[in-house]
Amino acid sequence: MQGYCESLDQIANLEFKRAGTRQGGTALRYRAARAAQGDEALCGRVARALGEALAPGGGSVVLVTGTGNPAWLPHGETDGPSGVAVLARTFGALGLRSCVLAEDIYADAVGRSLLAAGAPLLDEAGWSERGNAALLLGYPAGAAAGHAFAESFFDRHADARAVIFVEKPGPNARGVFHNSSGKPKDPDLVAHAQLLAAAARRRGIVTVGVGDGGNEIGFGRAAAALGAHAPYGSGCGCPCGGGILDATEVDHLLPASVSNWGAYAIAAALCLHAGRHDAMPGWREVEASIAAPIAAGAYDGYTGLALPSVDGVSPEANRAVYSLMLEVLRMARTQA
Repeated sequence: MQGYCESLDQIANLEFKRAGTRQGGTALRYRAARAAQGDEALCGRVARALGEALAPGGGSVVLVTGTGNPAWLPHGETDGPSGVAVLARTFGALGLRSCVLAEDIYADAVGRSLLAAGAPLLDEAGWSERGNAALLLGYPAGAAAGHAFAESFFDRHADARAVIFVEKPGPNARGVFHNSSGKPKDPDLVAHAQLLAAAARRRGIVTVGVGDGGNEIGFGRAAAALGAHAPYGSGCGCPCGGGILDATEVDHLLPASVSNWGAYAIAAALCLHAGRHDAMPGWREVEASIAAPIAAGAYDGYTGLALPSVDGVSPEANRAVYSLMLEVLRMARTQA
């Protein structure tokens, strides 16, 4: 499994950043995260931890996503929802329920992506009775509401065994949220989902972060190693002067060139771990899960266009990346 997971990590970290100033940042973030976590394939490390956490009696997995900008991306972007949708569909194929969390302004886009990928969205009563369903809940914005939500969430969802954050902004060491270009985010308009990570860790629940810029929840795992070497790592350009790197501690971090790709790699590694090489959705559903949020007002986060590209990467390139991951599963199946 290790060799196949190495391939998945490499595919997810193909350098595809549009801006010349960001070229090389993908490799830098991956190397730092890997060195901080035992120097092994990161998607395999995540899959193993999830397999161990979920083995005794199943349980549910919490998936958190949603990011944007009030002016330019008021209903979110195409990176994040598809990654969560593919994870939810894959967990469902493995007989596990997913509880998906996003701010209300992003929830419609995320829900459309889940349905497009084939994940059945149910209300809480139906969800609790069906082993492959997804539940979509709103995560309140602001620190006070976020704190109350995080403290009560696991009392209401006691069967949660893991929390995975995909393309979800987290605060730096000074408590300031940023986008990947160093611009600060209004703390009253974002979900303080880092509080959910802290609540999960206190309860021994596995936490995983997937991100592509360093400002996402999970990079606290490698922030010390990245420091000033990462783009905007120390000089964000905003008055806080603390850089964009998230300071949230999680158990496992998987950086990727595009956050969706990191989520796809984890889904593929889960299939390898479970010996279920056919459990991931096909490209047709994945393609639909990328495009579906546009109908809810989400755009490509890099170009700002209402097109089914992700971080400026074309649909054709996204298909190539996903196809390579399916090819890894095919090779594993034929050599098993």
